[in-house]
Amino acid sequence: MNGEQLRTELAGRRAEFDRLAEATSRLTADAASRDQLVSVQINARGLLRSLRIEPAALRRYRADQLAAEILALVQAADEKIAAVRNRMIAATVQEGNDYSQQPGGQSQ
Repeated sequence: MNGEQLRTELAGRRAEFDRLAEATSRLTADAASRDQLVSVQINARGLLRSLRIEPAALRRYRADQLAAEILALVQAADEKIAAVRNRMIAATVQEGNDYSQQPGGQSQ
């Protein structure tokens, strides 16, 4: 591969990774308690976007239990996003060339 071909290939890969970054930045994930009385939605950064607490949850859970449930739901939603993000990254990386095998590259 000559220098121009390599620059073109790298520019294409950069565009792919830019698209990947944009797509992963828009990810959201939801999680709900088993009884469906509490639910959360988080964004790709793990920040809470929405929290729903049904009135029955206020009668069912003590304050400390409700707080623990919300934290657990945020964690579960974050794990969902991480799994999706990892699959997206793996698919993008697998489609590309193994640059470590190019002259001057390093094997890992």
